[in-house]
Amino acid sequence: MFPIGNSFPRAYRVTLKKDFSTIFSTGVRRTFGPLLFHVSENTIGHSRLGLSIPRRVGNAVMRNRIKRRCREAFRQSKDVLPAVDIIITVRPHDELSLDGYTQLLLKAVE
Repeated sequence: MFPIGNSFPRAYRVTLKKDFSTIFSTGVRRTFGPLLFHVSENTIGHSRLGLSIPRRVGNAVMRNRIKRRCREAFRQSKDVLPAVDIIITVRPHDELSLDGYTQLLLKAVE
């Protein structure tokens, strides 16, 4: 499913503004801990991830660390995720471990 090296190619990202708008308007909203998930089915055949992390979450270092952990949680869970688009909106919080973000992601997609 993913290329060698377990990278995060563009095909597995939600990047277009119209896709974000569609998922925000039609997706199912679920809140787990400090994360708000917008989940919407897609016809691509694999899951995609989009992230929305406002500045109030913290400085750039903290926001980037949270982004890396969320992307890694998505990569580790790729085999069990259905064909859905997921947008994660992060709210201010103390950082969780990678396992914490993985558990929240899996719970949101159930």
